[in-house]
Amino acid sequence: MTVQPTPTPLPPLPVTVISGYLGAGKTTLVNAMLAGRHGLRIAVLVNDFGSIAIDETLISGRDADVIALANGCMCCQVGGVLYDAIDRILTLRGRFDHLVIETSGVADPGKIAQIAVAEPDLDLSRTVVLVDAANFTACLRDPRLEDTLLRQVRAADLIFLTRTERVAAEALAELQMLLAAQAADAAMAPLEKGWADAWRILAAGPRSERGPAVGPLGFHFLPFESWSWRGRNPVDRDRLIGFARDASLHAYRLKGRLNLTDGGSIVLHKVGPELAVEETGKAFDLSELVAIGARPEFDPALLNAAWARVAGTGQRQPARPRPSRT
Repeated sequence: MTVQPTPTPLPPLPVTVISGYLGAGKTTLVNAMLAGRHGLRIAVLVNDFGSIAIDETLISGRDADVIALANGCMCCQVGGVLYDAIDRILTLRGRFDHLVIETSGVADPGKIAQIAVAEPDLDLSRTVVLVDAANFTACLRDPRLEDTLLRQVRAADLIFLTRTERVAAEALAELQMLLAAQAADAAMAPLEKGWADAWRILAAGPRSERGPAVGPLGFHFLPFESWSWRGRNPVDRDRLIGFARDASLHAYRLKGRLNLTDGGSIVLHKVGPELAVEETGKAFDLSELVAIGARPEFDPALLNAAWARVAGTGQRQPARPRPSRT
């Protein structure tokens, strides 16, 4: 009998989060990345295709949520919940070298970056925030916008300044000092003449390969660890939901597909306190559940004990430590 070699597991997919307030230039940057002659196969998650003006000659195929490009890149519309879109990319991750997530103009990139850190199959590379140099200071004076703008800047490890040609040298220097005070460890550069080469930020590699890096103003990524379970027996719906909502287990991220004792089958996602359950209408060959949390509060032994009350006879997988990112 011929023994088949064990498939080599795919390495985590590097992720770059691109953020910035409305009109800062995020879409221009994404377009530059997609059109660049870099040889990288990039998957891009965007909120709305309508803002991405992709050259029709580059498109090799499209459907309602996906635009495939002839250079091997792909643009994917989030459409609903972000982690659903991420899971869709991960099913194809052998086809891509890098994932880029373009946030909405009012999103907190730190929270989105944390999702990337908590996903075992992703490796956060960097968080890029674009700042509209011509309008940032005026927007910051608006008390309705101040918190959003500062959260974005504080989450950055790379800040690109756009529209700098519209700002006097003295005002630009003041803006740079303001940004440096909020994001002391972030690199900062103007982008006016660098759009074509902006893709080079993707070549920096994941944080785990670049060594420890302290984020702005003490922004630290937590040391994550994971726990997983696989089994063929269906589980009780109410006990499963109780497990997912049990704050004492400190599971920041949960994802799974499970058959239930009531005859249903579901896909379950949880990020922080937000829990989403989707009925599939089709049974799975195997039920699976993964939990991820930050040490030391997250304890796989506690999850084993709690899960035994849900599944009882399932085959639990050993906990897999996650590398620390500081």
